[in-house]
Amino acid sequence: MSRTTLCAATAAVLALLSLGVMALRHHVMGDEVKVPHGPGTWKVAMVVQGRSEGDAKLLTLTPLDFGRQHVVRESCQSAEFLDAAPETRHDKAPEGRHPERRRVLWKKRVGAGDGPFRLRYEFYCTVDSHRASAPMSDLAKALSAPPKPGQDLDVARRSDPDPVSDLARQLTAGLDQPLEQAEALFRHVDREIANEPSLGGPALQPVDCLKAGAGASASKARLLVALLRHRSIPARLVTGVTLTRGLDQHAHNWVEAWLDQRWLPMCPVHHRFGEVPPTYLVFTCGDTPVVVGHHVSDLNHAFLVEKVGPEGAAADAGPLRRAFLAVSLWVLSPNDQELVRFLLLLPVAALIVCLFRNVIGLASFGTFAPALLGLAFREFHSMPGLLVFVAIVLVGWLMRRLLNHYHLLQVPRTAFMLSLIVVVLIGLTMLANYRSLSATRYVAIFPMVILTGMIERFWTLETEDGTSSSFRTLVTTMIIAATIALVLSFHAVVNHLFCFPETVGLIMAAQLLLGRYTGYRLSELFRFRDFLGRRPGLRIVGTED
Repeated sequence: MSRTTLCAATAAVLALLSLGVMALRHHVMGDEVKVPHGPGTWKVAMVVQGRSEGDAKLLTLTPLDFGRQHVVRESCQSAEFLDAAPETRHDKAPEGRHPERRRVLWKKRVGAGDGPFRLRYEFYCTVDSHRASAPMSDLAKALSAPPKPGQDLDVARRSDPDPVSDLARQLTAGLDQPLEQAEALFRHVDREIANEPSLGGPALQPVDCLKAGAGASASKARLLVALLRHRSIPARLVTGVTLTRGLDQHAHNWVEAWLDQRWLPMCPVHHRFGEVPPTYLVFTCGDTPVVVGHHVSDLNHAFLVEKVGPEGAAADAGPLRRAFLAVSLWVLSPNDQELVRFLLLLPVAALIVCLFRNVIGLASFGTFAPALLGLAFREFHSMPGLLVFVAIVLVGWLMRRLLNHYHLLQVPRTAFMLSLIVVVLIGLTMLANYRSLSATRYVAIFPMVILTGMIERFWTLETEDGTSSSFRTLVTTMIIAATIALVLSFHAVVNHLFCFPETVGLIMAAQLLLGRYTGYRLSELFRFRDFLGRRPGLRIVGTED
């Protein structure tokens, strides 16, 4: 069997397997391939509105991925604000110092003026019993850990009479056990403090809530936390959403107190002591607002909660459907989902590079440097970063010409060039800061090693083939990178790869076939178009009959 036949046969097998798995997955799971919608799956949309004034920024809380709750899919939309690329925009991964929260950073779009704005953050989540991943289990352990000495007991000692402290002593008089004291304090807030609807504004302070005799969930939770802490019971505020169908919901707050070596939940609004249902979706443990804005006014937000899919759908699932659900990429944590999405784009980018180089015949700096550049700038709003990238390459090329006079060895020269690039980028960052430019938006995602390698290749090509050849290669490299960025910026492409990861088999089949392609390239056909256009039988001067 020839090598060409072997490649063709292998490519056919890969293509048939990929198409077969895709068809079977879609037949067994139906629309659940795109988003799981079994029992315990909910869709939540948060809308934020306000007015921007100057360099506006916002931070919005997102639900935690731990224990009983799993975030399946997230998306951010706004005409006035950007949530930057996944590598830079989110502190979505639980922060090292703050594992109890995840947030999305929103920045104003370039060219967007002051005035009204609207943000939409949407996610799907499941709250049924399922096997937790390792990151989910680790975060659950971190959140259930006992408080450190003095933590969650930040009650200021005052000489003036404090009505909250006096009430705490009165309600717990004669009660020695912390659990009994906590229950007595809870019953008072539950029964004596009336419930009020949330208006989306700031919560009342504990003293004000006590004087008013009424409050929303945040106000009553703060009052209960203050009462517990006055009795030396560690307590913390929990912010989240109650997963019940309804329009214009606001964030819900409840309390957790450290009792009997565990965090005991209490909800004085819905009269729950000792446990809360799994439909209490946790956003953060702590007194952190759902939305925080800088240089914004009239800030307001609300939630829309919808149940997804029929009840009891998973009970009738067959073994094949359960197998597909078990290996679905939706079971990954949000961080891992972002990583897998990026990894799935690499084969597509590599295929585009193969098409340009082996079929069209365009040269580039490096084999996969255009692919990495295209992935770095794959969002539409990052496309101007390619121009900034070219400018930095040209500046580096000039510095490389000056550095040639020193006749350094290759490795120290490359290291020195990398240091020079870092200095230039820091200088650009400082300049952008003083001139209110937006170049820093792109500097942060530049692959430093790719920059250094491209500058070195630019210099080598200029030395060997001349300046015009090196500039032509730079232009074609940018064309390939821009094409990759454009193709991979379509969400339909990314979503298809994530829902049907077996598509990689089709890509690999195409790469195998391209690996045996030895025909004319399109650029060669264009170069020799005059020769190919001669009429048959025409005698060419200088050739034999």
